[in-house]
Amino acid sequence: MARPARRPGARPGVLRRVLYRVAASNDDLADDELRKESQNAGASTIANAQPRTRVRIQGRIEVLTLNPNGTNRWLEAELNDGTGSVHLVWMGRRRIPGLRAGRRLAVDGLIAIHDGQWTIYNPRYQLLSD
Repeated sequence: MARPARRPGARPGVLRRVLYRVAASNDDLADDELRKESQNAGASTIANAQPRTRVRIQGRIEVLTLNPNGTNRWLEAELNDGTGSVHLVWMGRRRIPGLRAGRRLAVDGLIAIHDGQWTIYNPRYQLLSD
């Protein structure tokens, strides 16, 4: 069977993208936006990360918590880049000025898997504009 002729001036895949944007949830659209921003900035994605390598990841903080167990306290954050999430741990820190849930952030550090979850300990960070 012959393929139907394409309308002049129509681009392939346009209908697919339009239907995706209509049917996608707000979370899916936000993840797509985060992934595109990250790739445009030249950052790595969590989905492409390899254990025990240095990475630069850019995304949005989903959860920010203070772990008050024992005498050693640390600040923890969950960073989502649209392809996955990474657990950030700043040991010995109780708070970082400007860091809050929903804030965009770029981090550099050694990524590893700890308890089945991507983790970066004491990452260097850069607060990004919202």
